[in-house]
Amino acid sequence: MKVRSRTLALVSLAACSLAFLSCSRPDSHPAIDSAVSVLSSMDEKSIPDYVENLERGDIILPYYQAPATKPATLDFFATIAQSEGVARDILENSERFGVKPALAFALALEESGFRVDALNKNGDSVDRGLFQLNSKSYPGLKIQDFYDPQTNSRYGISHLKSCLSQAGNEVAALAMYNAGNGRVSRDATPQRTLNYISRILGYEANISSLFAAKVLGRPQAAPSLAKLIAESATLGLVSETASKKD
Repeated sequence: MKVRSRTLALVSLAACSLAFLSCSRPDSHPAIDSAVSVLSSMDEKSIPDYVENLERGDIILPYYQAPATKPATLDFFATIAQSEGVARDILENSERFGVKPALAFALALEESGFRVDALNKNGDSVDRGLFQLNSKSYPGLKIQDFYDPQTNSRYGISHLKSCLSQAGNEVAALAMYNAGNGRVSRDATPQRTLNYISRILGYEANISSLFAAKVLGRPQAAPSLAKLIAESATLGLVSETASKKD
């Protein structure tokens, strides 16, 4: 209740401030214009969720949710994925499960390069599709389901959300996605998984920075990879020595 009240208070303050600025200031300001445009395009029930997303530091989902900025957001990610359909599927499932789109797209880039027909054979199983769903982990799926981008992204992003909920940060969550829960413990995470995490976080940072520059129209500082890696030490994911080597 306190969180909701705080959110509503922020919404009220934001709405009053934006109304005042949009009516009284003599000069245009791109950031304020953008905020006014987004808020004015949303219905009252959507604004609290929009503000809560802003507080979590993810501007992309609110921009996808807002009618005024949704087309530009979709166009941006269609360019990233080289497919409007794939981009829409990932964005919709990111919204559905509350996962940062930049992270979801970074994961799909690492796993499949956005190829819906991606295939990787293991010893006794097969990884298929956008998020490389494993045949043993999803025995109920038909082969065509693995190659359907909507279905694959739904299962892949829901699993990523589960990893994030269990792990508490992106570093440990990505380790769980790649190596499995059993191997995410002190000194048990393979070096290839550490490299995998590093690449995805780098992709995520680049995607976020590009989105800020091309859609928001302003520069954005990329998150510190060293800081994210360091956070994993609190969970015993990597040792300080291992993180320095990576």
